[in-house]
Amino acid sequence: MSCTEQDGLLKAETAAFFAAEYPLLQLFPYDNDILVYDAKAHFAFILSAAELVILVDYLIGKPDDDIFQAHSRDANEQALLSLLTKFRDLQQAGLFLKGSAAQIAPVDRTAIQELLRYYDENILLRKFCLQVTEDCNFRCTYCRRTITGSHSKYNLSEEHAYQGIQYYFHKYTAFYDKLPAAKKELLLQIVPPTLSYYGGEPFLQFDLIEKTAAYFKSLPWQQHDIPVTALQFVSNTNLSIMNDRILRFLTDNKVTLFASLDGPEEEHDKCRVFADGKGTFKTAYTNLIKIKEFDPVYFQEKVSLFGVYTADHDFAKCDDFINQQGALLCNHFPAEYGGIFVTNLPEKREFYQTAFNTNLATYKAMVTKLKDQDLDAVSDAFANIFLFAKLKVDHPAGINSLNLLLSCPMGFDNLMLAANGDYLICHKVGGQMPIGHCATGLDSEKLITLYQQYNEVINNSDCTRCWNVQFCDVCAASRMDQGHFINPSVAECDVLRMQTAYAFACFIHLSLQYPALLENIFSFRNDPQKFLGVVDLNEFSQ
Repeated sequence: MSCTEQDGLLKAETAAFFAAEYPLLQLFPYDNDILVYDAKAHFAFILSAAELVILVDYLIGKPDDDIFQAHSRDANEQALLSLLTKFRDLQQAGLFLKGSAAQIAPVDRTAIQELLRYYDENILLRKFCLQVTEDCNFRCTYCRRTITGSHSKYNLSEEHAYQGIQYYFHKYTAFYDKLPAAKKELLLQIVPPTLSYYGGEPFLQFDLIEKTAAYFKSLPWQQHDIPVTALQFVSNTNLSIMNDRILRFLTDNKVTLFASLDGPEEEHDKCRVFADGKGTFKTAYTNLIKIKEFDPVYFQEKVSLFGVYTADHDFAKCDDFINQQGALLCNHFPAEYGGIFVTNLPEKREFYQTAFNTNLATYKAMVTKLKDQDLDAVSDAFANIFLFAKLKVDHPAGINSLNLLLSCPMGFDNLMLAANGDYLICHKVGGQMPIGHCATGLDSEKLITLYQQYNEVINNSDCTRCWNVQFCDVCAASRMDQGHFINPSVAECDVLRMQTAYAFACFIHLSLQYPALLENIFSFRNDPQKFLGVVDLNEFSQ
């Protein structure tokens, strides 16, 4: 159910008309007006309920004289003429696409080659990760490798590690050298050169971690005016291994540490177990306390706790426990294996359907209490608003076609060197669809095939007819399953659309009632020192 249906301002036949004939148009009632959103152009405009009826008449092809005659009681001839002129201008600019989009993303080989050329030359490789080992001393029941029985003892070789680090060094410095001086300084603040470690359990190969960290520091960064002090390190750990040597390495190098802890013992041990089936909580928690006692400041500034939950977990109990530990960040994530994972689907439906208006009222009340100086503290509350930062409103010039790749720039923004030396698009893909090898670099043919396969999947009839296409946050890695790409379920897509509809209602409220606050929120969101996604050379250099 959309907010169109919830509000009751629109007749059922009107909603049905748009759904059948213009699925890329979506209507969002707000008070006595309706916001019309065109997904093809990523453009929105506001109409009254009466003007919407005129829009329907226009779209079905009624002659102007018939429209004038039908609506002469509601508006004078000049107002009707002005409105029809606006509709024609919008249509001339590329709005009002009937039916589905021809395609969302290019599948043509030449178009993909051009896209990849652009990525290679202009996208910063922000994240580079070494899978130092596939080995793990845990057998977490929700782990893909536990489920598939694919745990291995395979370790990354020094040679392959150094080759991968050299590639990352080349990509980072090539991007950095193109920047003006002021932007170089900013880049080092927000996305410094960073080496990340992943497993398995990375600390099972701590000798390699030490060697690669030293090698990373030894590269000629200073020849590019990058101080060694700017270099950063990141690692995951299941907290099974912690000794003075590791503690000293973590604190000396100020390693950003993501530690796994699901909750208190009875919750943590439901899924996180050793190979013999025994619970891991006592070991993990003891080592967590070791870190905290070794350097309390490091713990507070650099250690984050991440839990994984399933339907068997008491989420509230887990969340409360890890939040009590005093780490920098404490978060829980759902277990997921291919596609997207929408937890508590019935509850989410309830929130966005029955409780839509109640929650919107709560949001409105919250907004009225906010002041500009509160932006930092309440930024999380506005996460849904950030979706609309680049939405075009009443400025349709130059809008012609939908050309959207729903994924991150696979292979160019994020890269993992797997234990066998293969390059993967990120740590989430579990060895699927390698895109090259550290000895030979990225494989252009594999990359083209990857993008073609992905784009063919998202160019399906459901996606090309979905008004939420510009807001869909399903990443490529989460769509990857058993060596091919899949789409989310219909139920999951419904929830994603509901989430966007609710966010749209909040956005409309701010647009109409608090435009200055909305502008400040967007300015805050666009501050690269606070929020940063893909770093495009052309945008970042401005």
